[in-house]
Amino acid sequence: MKLNLQLLKARVLDFVKHRPKTAVVVALAGVLLLAVVYRSFQKSGPAVVTYYQVKRGDFLISIVEGGQLKAVNEISVRSELEGTTRIISIVPEGAFVKKGDLLVELDSSDLRDRLNSQEVVQQNAQFAAVQAKESLAITRSLVESNIKEMELKVEFAKSDLEKYNEGDWPQTKKNKATAITISAEELERAKDRLNWTKELHAKGYATKSELETDTLTVKRKEIEKAQAEEDLRLLTKYDNPKRTRLLESNVEQAEKDLERLKLRSAAQIAQSEAELNSRNNTLELQETRLKLLKEQLEFTKITAPQDGMVIYASSSGRNSSSGILIEEGATVRQRQDIILLPDVSQMMVEIRVHESHVQKIKPDLAAYVSIDSLPDKQFQGRVRKVAILPDSQSRYYNPTLKVYLTEVVIEDQIPDLKPGISGRAEVIITNLHNVITVPIQAVTSV
Repeated sequence: MKLNLQLLKARVLDFVKHRPKTAVVVALAGVLLLAVVYRSFQKSGPAVVTYYQVKRGDFLISIVEGGQLKAVNEISVRSELEGTTRIISIVPEGAFVKKGDLLVELDSSDLRDRLNSQEVVQQNAQFAAVQAKESLAITRSLVESNIKEMELKVEFAKSDLEKYNEGDWPQTKKNKATAITISAEELERAKDRLNWTKELHAKGYATKSELETDTLTVKRKEIEKAQAEEDLRLLTKYDNPKRTRLLESNVEQAEKDLERLKLRSAAQIAQSEAELNSRNNTLELQETRLKLLKEQLEFTKITAPQDGMVIYASSSGRNSSSGILIEEGATVRQRQDIILLPDVSQMMVEIRVHESHVQKIKPDLAAYVSIDSLPDKQFQGRVRKVAILPDSQSRYYNPTLKVYLTEVVIEDQIPDLKPGISGRAEVIITNLHNVITVPIQAVTSV
């Protein structure tokens, strides 16, 4: 410490030696500053100390946040019409409506044109389906007739074969055998007659002409017998197998024709059924499209699903970010909110709680609600719901701000108030009884 004072003294002397004028000015300024400080100390006197008496009492811990008044039960009325369309008429905002009242009428001119065209297409599809059904019935009838006719041919072919094997051929064979027997007997009689004629001719009782005639008769009978035997041989060896094979072939051909007819008929019926199924599917598709268009036409008139007050969606802030204004002539898209119908019989205050306090807020906590338009009244409330995630709309304007939407339901009866009115909710975290209290000015954090 002594070394530092000596060093400071040497520097001051050196400064005065080299800059005497500047040293004089600095010395005068220091003397003037000491005089001012001394005079101010003489005027102020001793400091006044304020005391607060520490005492016990109740200490209410709460979180106060501002918000807007909203209905507990609020239904969004949306456009269910596909694509985009224009609003033809809409009820005035703020009007009270009953369930079933007409709220919005959308433009249906283009939809009606499409509906008329679809009705024509549906009728054509229905006519085609009826034709396909009748064609299938005709095909089945023709197939049934053809199959019965072919089955009859098979039956006749089998009958012809059976008739030949069991009737015609045995009868023919029997006839030929009989003819051979008769020819043989006639031949024997002719031979006997010839022998007798020869004896008479030898004795002179028969002429030569009679002898020649009897000889010729014998030869004729021999030829007839040989011819009958040859006919029987030819019939047995050639005609009978040929006829039998021909009749069997007729049976086989008729059976194959019947089988081919059944297959061809099955293919025709399958084709007619496929055509009918196709026509029915087309008809069903066209009817479905017609039904959808009729449903879409019903969507052009939007009625109130419940009693409530009409609030345009653009006024509620839902469509304000996209610049869509709900009014007559405005264009709306499918699933777009058009009107909000709040049930004002039970209201709540929607507040935004900062992330630093959200862990303290739980459902069913008691709260006090005050309305800005009714500053002299306070209503009992209760926390209904705390959002799980931060409010995305608030983060859109301030990315670093994270607040959680909290709903505080008003349990007391309130006057006829409109949604959107500003208010505040004081959520009671806890109420400490008989604790030591001090002023907030006496509390600091280290």
